[in-house]
Amino acid sequence: MKIAVVGSINMDLVTHVQHLPKAGETIASHHFELIPGGKGANQAVAASRLGAHVSMIGMVGEDENGRVMLGGLTDAQVHIEGIKCSGTTGMAFINVSDDGENNIVLVPGANALVSTEHIADNLSILKDSDVVLLQLEIPMPVVEYTVKEAARLGKLVILNPAPARELSSELLTHVHTLTPNETELSILTGMPVSTIDEVHAAAKKLLSGGPKRVIVTLGEKGALLITADEATHIPAFRVEPVDTTAAGDSFTAAFAVGITQGMTETEAATFASKVAAIVVTRNGAQPSLPTFDEVQAYSF
Repeated sequence: MKIAVVGSINMDLVTHVQHLPKAGETIASHHFELIPGGKGANQAVAASRLGAHVSMIGMVGEDENGRVMLGGLTDAQVHIEGIKCSGTTGMAFINVSDDGENNIVLVPGANALVSTEHIADNLSILKDSDVVLLQLEIPMPVVEYTVKEAARLGKLVILNPAPARELSSELLTHVHTLTPNETELSILTGMPVSTIDEVHAAAKKLLSGGPKRVIVTLGEKGALLITADEATHIPAFRVEPVDTTAAGDSFTAAFAVGITQGMTETEAATFASKVAAIVVTRNGAQPSLPTFDEVQAYSF
């Protein structure tokens, strides 16, 4: 089974700090790293390491960061024929605290140059895939066009709505699965999400827009899988977090892999929860992503 990932490719500039800075506060970093990232690239690498055949459509810059990103994707056995080079590679400035929390500032770079024409030039990749996986770090018109074309081709569309922004009703009607976290769910619906009941109500609102299922990732509380018929709580696997970067990306990618491997949606979400738990025990985005064998062997 094949997965096409359409989305962002960034170089992550990661500063490790004792605590996340407050407004107006200056603090010192005790460690700095350059790590390949970007939600699209993270999801592509995650799915490939878990055993899927993955092709990616996106853009990097004509610079050293772009060359590093393409090399990393190739090393992870992601097919890169759909990636174009122009401008400067996107970047993410990430602060990671000693307790594993993070905040992120994005510089879109070449990601902002991804166009509908670029997608149209690579429709063969969508046609050859079973699942099309997207995020929101490329221009929204491109996301909408890709989702519409993927649906027209009869593909299962999974959208990770991050960073959260308004989603049109037309887009939602073509999406099979949405995977927001709590914050994104609240932004998308304008509803409170401080309790499981509130999360359920907000997810039901999204569900009414057209998706077949909404999976809300809840961090250490696991995830909530909601369909028109039922809501299923997926428990979290208990670990000591080191860095939560790419946890959501790995969850979405692992769910997609599970579905392509014939798992039920509950089995796929449980598998995804296990993958995300492993990711938060490791530093960095792509370096933290496990292989399928590592997931199977991991002892919680």
